Amino acid sequence: MKYIVVVWALLSFTVQASCFVVGDLKGFSTRQFESFEIDKDGISSQKFIVEFKGEESSVSPNNMNCFQVGSSTLICADVGTDGKSTVETWAVYPEKEKVVYTKSINGFGGFNGANMFVGNIKGRCD
Repeated sequence: MKYIVVVWALLSFTVQASCFVVGDLKGFSTRQFESFEIDKDGISSQKFIVEFKGEESSVSPNNMNCFQVGSSTLICADVGTDGKSTVETWAVYPEKEKVVYTKSINGFGGFNGANMFVGNIKGRCD
């Protein structure tokens, strides 16, 4: 019975596919080369397309594998065989016209660290 519920949930994400253009990301980051001190940061000039389509979900520009874990949440990962990994989460809040983006980086020396940004939904693309 549990498997039927999981399959139904995954299929319902596909049926409810949606797409958002997001930008104006502002928040904080930390990097190993800065002794993991937390600093203000942002990505103000770039826009991202966050598409919710179940197992075919994606973020562009991005070459990571993404999958949908809720009606408006994605997890994206790039895990290399050499121990390098990058993991992102994207949570979209259409009713508030906001997006939350996190990123964790490991195995890249001085660039190891994390980001946590809040941005705006600029439009829909579905």
